[in-house]
Amino acid sequence: MEKVKFVLSFIIFLLSASTNFSQLDQNLIKEGAPKVYIDCSRCDVNYIKEQIQIVNYVNDRIDSDVHVLFVSQRTGALGTEYSLFFIGQNQFNGINDTIKFATDQTDSDDKVREKTVNALKIGLVRYIGKSRVADQMTISFAKLKQQTEKPKDDWDFWFFKASLNININGEEKSNYNWLNGSFSANRVTDDLKINMRFSNSYTENNFKFFDGTVDVSIKSVSRNQSFDGSAYFSINNHWSWGFNAYLFRSTYSNISLSAYIAPAVEYNVFPYSESNQRQLRINYRISPTYNSYFEETIFLKTKESLVSQQLSSTLSIIEPWGSTSLTLTGANYFHDMSKYELELFGSISWKIVKGLSFSVYGGYSKIRNQISLPRGSASLEEVLLQRRQLETGYSYWGGIGLSYSFGSIYNNIVNPRFGNSGGGSTIIISN
Repeated sequence: MEKVKFVLSFIIFLLSASTNFSQLDQNLIKEGAPKVYIDCSRCDVNYIKEQIQIVNYVNDRIDSDVHVLFVSQRTGALGTEYSLFFIGQNQFNGINDTIKFATDQTDSDDKVREKTVNALKIGLVRYIGKSRVADQMTISFAKLKQQTEKPKDDWDFWFFKASLNININGEEKSNYNWLNGSFSANRVTDDLKINMRFSNSYTENNFKFFDGTVDVSIKSVSRNQSFDGSAYFSINNHWSWGFNAYLFRSTYSNISLSAYIAPAVEYNVFPYSESNQRQLRINYRISPTYNSYFEETIFLKTKESLVSQQLSSTLSIIEPWGSTSLTLTGANYFHDMSKYELELFGSISWKIVKGLSFSVYGGYSKIRNQISLPRGSASLEEVLLQRRQLETGYSYWGGIGLSYSFGSIYNNIVNPRFGNSGGGSTIIISN
């Protein structure tokens, strides 16, 4: 009973403290200012609120006068291009705008959020200018620097990246070691897109256990090397063509060497210029392939030359209510049409009603083309340690999420104490 009284007293204290500060918090709501909803999962919202204090920030797009939707795409130099869609609602219904800016791969977090705030200020000017707080806004322009010569790119749009990753963990009777190195080179212009990447990984697992009579040690090693290269050329705002080159070696997949070069063509129903809002891409490729195997396969092959084809279609739509993506891919070998694979993958993020959001993703693959499987059955060790690919007719994956939020529509306050989570406490009552 004493514990219950303590808990009730603690709750009353929290409510009293909240009431004492509520009047001060209400003063942070700006009368007549546009209500803005920042639809961005990776933005530093606290920083945005500190730098742009003239508007009211709300927790749901339904309550907003201006819905700012962030959409991003990767640039050729591994940076990011952001498109900010300003969608007017209520008093600004029909007043829409788009602001774009790009960040470099070498930009610090502070530089990224500085560029983000600058783009938001530019986009919000027209809405603030039509509101009752327009007289609180000042606009200034930086002095233009005289450009003496045209900027020159010494690297001619080429961008390179090298990485090395090591993961080590273990305990008394087992340990895990993983090493991966990669190198990539990319060049992206409006008419040409070149990507090349080499990767090499090594994985080792060691186990010790007592089987009742003796100590047993098991060592599992897996190696993978790959090279992936592609060049894609622009034809017009709907068509593209190009080719892929691929080299692959994997102990897990029983492939000593797999190599192909595949010409490809793609058609986008929507113009490529609208790719950050909607895409419906259909692409086809044909792949002459050479395979060499570590062990003889279930089809009695140690090496072979094959030709396969692949047809893929991807629909991607981004709207204020959420986003959706759907991809259907089919592939088969020409020498035996029964050796094929079909894969369907989809995802949707839907803001159903005020405060209620729903997300789901999932995929299914029908597999009939495992031509590299080695003869003979896999040992228990190979199965448990995933040292060998197993025969399967299908694979699937997926997930679902549902969230609901309610309460005050305003969210102007910045309070960084105890981090973004705001700390936490747990109260346990036992009899």
